[in-house]
Amino acid sequence: MSKGLLKLAIGVAAAGVVIKIGRDKYKSKKKQYEEEELQSAGDLIKKYTAFFDRKLVEVPAGPFEGCELKAFSSKLILDLTRADIEKDVYISFNAKGSVISIITAKGVSVVTDVTESLSKIKNHSEKKSKDKPTVYLIGNAIGSTIEIVPENVYLDDDEAEEEMDMKDIIEGAT
Repeated sequence: MSKGLLKLAIGVAAAGVVIKIGRDKYKSKKKQYEEEELQSAGDLIKKYTAFFDRKLVEVPAGPFEGCELKAFSSKLILDLTRADIEKDVYISFNAKGSVISIITAKGVSVVTDVTESLSKIKNHSEKKSKDKPTVYLIGNAIGSTIEIVPENVYLDDDEAEEEMDMKDIIEGAT
């Protein structure tokens, strides 16, 4: 009976050590992500990070020169609706197990160059044309979803299917 109690005590102690190490690693990595973002506060190209977090980044009104996004097991939303995008800009990103949503202003197209692994890219932006500014989205996605949505657009798979069915019915009637 004492051997079983000793094994239980050792198991509990080992679990405690593993939890402590995990918590310390989490805290140091979260701090690293936050410091990275704070250090870029004065830079022209800002960094926005999320580590086991839900974060909404609203880019303020004014010229937008691009940014860097870094997300780990997070949901990061970048709202560009108030930003002035008058020329082509670049957004670089690195996403692991995350969802990154980018809401673009009207009249802006987005071109993606994403290295993906077990990820999904949804680009609902306007088509690229010579007279519109373009946001180039470049980065790596591992087990993540990257979604680009124009402002004031809500897309739902069921609604999109219903809308397509209605178009077929209307076209068939004429």
